[in-house]
Amino acid sequence: MRGVIMGALMLGGCAGAVGGRQIGGIEWAAVNINGVPVEAGAPVTLRLEGGDRIAGNAGCNTYSGSYRTTSKERIRVSALIITTVACAPARMDQERRYLSIIESAEGYSFYGDGSFSLIAGDGRAVRFRRR
Repeated sequence: MRGVIMGALMLGGCAGAVGGRQIGGIEWAAVNINGVPVEAGAPVTLRLEGGDRIAGNAGCNTYSGSYRTTSKERIRVSALIITTVACAPARMDQERRYLSIIESAEGYSFYGDGSFSLIAGDGRAVRFRRR
């Protein structure tokens, strides 16, 4: 019986860690870009896969590339490939601000509500929630 209880406690701890501390393998939606709410109808998404692939929708165009985590809550994104579809000026501006932060991301931080932020070296950030 003690083994069953210990196993349940361990699984419960893992489930919390997955929901609160894992960024890979989850579809994330941007909530705000450097404090500015994401424009309605312009989904901005992020997905980190396989320990080295990043992809998503920047609000108008899709992007993909590579990333690596260098240590606890440190990240480097490189080699982004972005489609080149034109959208409304406000959406294009949002997309430029978003991609600028993603491309210069150096760290990430978790919050108690399960969301997290990717943070550029100069302090700009994008906050994400699980989609």
